Amino acid sequence: MSDVLPQADRLDEAVLAVPGVDTLFPATPLIATVITTAVDALTRRAPSANSVLVAHETAGLSVAVKIGVTDGYPATEVCRRVHDAIVEHLREYEEQEIAEVAVTVARIG
Repeated sequence: MSDVLPQADRLDEAVLAVPGVDTLFPATPLIATVITTAVDALTRRAPSANSVLVAHETAGLSVAVKIGVTDGYPATEVCRRVHDAIVEHLREYEEQEIAEVAVTVARIG
């Protein structure tokens, strides 16, 4: 994945606004998160705050997000709402097709 989109930071807010989502986790693998954090610190650039990863792929936009689901909410339903919120947000700002939206539940409760 590459070319993170500028409106991706607002996706964090859109996902956290979905009922049943209580936490966002970094969507990138741990090693990539550690490297990015180190580079941010060394270059004194602002830390990368986006937990929702959006990238241009050959087939269209690819999105990955890891969420924590509040106890008492059906994880499947929350994932569907997160998917729909992401698609709605991206269609508002992007003309490119959406190839994939991967929603992973990292924690329940």
